[in-house]
Amino acid sequence: MFHCSTRRFWEPEYEGSDLNLAGWVKKLTGKPTITVGSVGLDTEFMSFISEGKGAGIVKIEGLSERVERGEFDLVAVGRSLLVDPYWAIKIRDGRWDELIPFTPEAAQTLS
Repeated sequence: MFHCSTRRFWEPEYEGSDLNLAGWVKKLTGKPTITVGSVGLDTEFMSFISEGKGAGIVKIEGLSERVERGEFDLVAVGRSLLVDPYWAIKIRDGRWDELIPFTPEAAQTLS
């Protein structure tokens, strides 16, 4: 069974828990997991789908700590990379001021 959460990666899946969906799956099964959801962006994907909204840039504080704690094993990045193919390099180098926000027009480059 596949479950897709529309939450941001930092939001807990259940009230009263700090774990997101990937964290819960790993905790319950011990299997490797990958998290996803607005990595580097300030809005969730569904606001783009339902309202055509873009997304601003946010820092990803805490992400590496969560990986180091073993909450999840990998991180998927979608819209941030779609608009800025050098996103990962810029993040690695701490070049936050060079990141490009996601716009609805960026999705049109896929067609």
